[in-house]
Formats: sequence, C-alpha cells, structure tokens
Amino acid sequence: MKKYIKVILFYCFCLVSCGQNKTENQNTNPIHQEEMKDQTTNQFNPEKYYTTKDSVLLASFEEDIVYVLKDDFNDVVRNHPEFFVEFPNDPYVTYSSIPSSVEFGSEVGQDMYYLYYAYFLKNTNEMYKIDDDFNDQRKKIMIIYTRLNRMFSLLDGGGPGYMHLYRRTFGEAEYAIYLYALTRKDFTVKYDITKQKDLFKQTLQQIVTDRLENTFDIHETEKPELKKELFALINEIDAQITDAFYLTQAQQFYYGNYATW
Repeated sequence: MKKYIKVILFYCFCLVSCGQNKTENQNTNPIHQEEMKDQTTNQFNPEKYYTTKDSVLLASFEEDIVYVLKDDFNDVVRNHPEFFVEFPNDPYVTYSSIPSSVEFGSEVGQDMYYLYYAYFLKNTNEMYKIDDDFNDQRKKIMIIYTRLNRMFSLLDGGGPGYMHLYRRTFGEAEYAIYLYALTRKDFTVKYDITKQKDLFKQTLQQIVTDRLENTFDIHETEKPELKKELFALINEIDAQITDAFYLTQAQQFYYGNYATW
C-alpha cells in the first residue's frame, strides 16, 4: 500500500514538473511571447490613419476653413485612440474623458479637439450612408447651430465665449449626424410639427424683443435694424426645421447653450 502511494505521489510530481517546464518554455519562446503580447495589448494601429499629405482640411463651413499640418495631425491620431471607437460618445463626454494635456487643455485647445472629433466622426458616419452622403443634413444642422450662436452673440455684444461655441458646433453637429444616421428610419413616418415649430420660432422672437426692450447697452437708434437682422436669423433657423429631428436638435442646442443667458 505504501509503495502504491509513493508511485502516485511520484507521478503527480512528474506532472507538475512537466507543466512548469512547459510554462517556462512558453514564456521563453519568442513566438509565444509575441502571441501573448498581441492578446494583451491594444489593437489600435494609428498608422492606418496617418496622413502623408502636407496638411489636412480639418473643417469647412461657409467662409470658415481650418487646415492642420501633417505632423500635428499624425500626433493627434497617435495619442487619441478615443476618436476611433466603434460607438462614439458626444464630444463633451469624449473630451471630458481624456487626461489633461497641453495640446487641448485650454479653451482654444478644446475648440481644436472638437474640430478633430468632427473630422474623425465624419469618416465614421460615412459607413452609415445609403443613398446620400449626409451633406444636406450636416448643412441644415450647422445653419441651425451657427445662427442660434450668432443671435445671442449679437444680443450680448459678442465675446470670446461665442467664438468658442462656434468652433465647437462642428463637433456637436457631427454627433447629431451620427444620431441621424442611426435613427433616420424612425423618421420615415413623419408627424405634423407645425405647431411646435411655430412655438419655437415665437419663443426666439419673443426673446429678441424682450432683450432689446430691456437693454441699455444698445443705442435706441440701432435697435430696429438689429431686430431686423435677428429676426432674419430666426427665419433661417425656421427654414431648416423640416421635420421632428431638426426641431429636436434646434431645441436641445438652444436650451443646452443659451436658455439661461
């Protein structure tokens, strides 16, 4: 019996020793080490997204055109894999999730981050196109956002805050396009938004009227012409609201940025 137990113990010892040797061999085998490295490291390959051009057109809308140099562009690609995730978050959440950095840490830096965000998300949105390239939808949303920003900038006499908001509209608009791409089938059955649309337009007009009547920062002789300009901007916004999706975008952008100003 004792001899039998000794045999079993010796057999177990051999199994353990063989397993350890196998593990050690695998750990020292360069091929195995490379396989383990592939399994544990991030699969994001920035070189796939590098540009070889001298500069990249980062953003363009009406008269505003922004280019960045090749080295700057490739540095951003290399250091910011969050731009290439399968399911993107909105630009504010995405920006808030990154570590503090010199390149994007300031207000101007955040503006640039939103422009990069818009550029890369635009490429992602291309995967969702069917019979269009979203240019019309993008233009509609950009007009809505920029005209709202222009309205309140005029009412407040301008300021750097509105310039920052303007630059960030590129990121906000591209995220709206992403939502449009995912949910456009939900809008195939359209309901009548006439009353809601009219109420939103009237709200903006009333805000303009009230603000002009109660401000002393604008000379009385300038108010009629300014009101005319502001109402023209409201008409531009109204013209872009052609269904419930654009109405929702206009309302959310207004209430998220200007309602308490």
